Amino acid sequence: MSQTLEPRTRTWLTWEWHAALITIVGGAVVALAVTAFIHFSKPSPEQIVAANRARQAAFLKNVEMVCTQAVATAKNFGIVPNYAAVMTRVPTATQVRGRYACVSATTAARYVILADLMCRDFKNPRCVALYSVIQPDGTVLYRRQR
Repeated sequence: MSQTLEPRTRTWLTWEWHAALITIVGGAVVALAVTAFIHFSKPSPEQIVAANRARQAAFLKNVEMVCTQAVATAKNFGIVPNYAAVMTRVPTATQVRGRYACVSATTAARYVILADLMCRDFKNPRCVALYSVIQPDGTVLYRRQR
């Protein structure tokens, strides 16, 4: 015994079947697109190396600002002559956490400048606080009081 469907039901079932096919095929296409995007969006090794080099260059430029700011502060205080130049571009870490040493010199004298790093904004002069200025023979020209 075969059943016959009325035309309205048959039309509805046809639409439902097409909607199911569109949903299944569309879902598969979206899943493939997401998978392809995730797979192909990974940076190449050359891009990773270039990004690391750029990050290191920016870091070194910021680190150099510590010595520049420390020497500028010593000049502003009148401890070091205005014609003194920064000899070390990269500060040396000391045993005290957050304190760094820089060397400045003129033609006649050398100065070891210790500075405390108060924050990470290297361009802000308030982030580098002068701790002491010492000559290599041990003469203390300036030391901040606690």
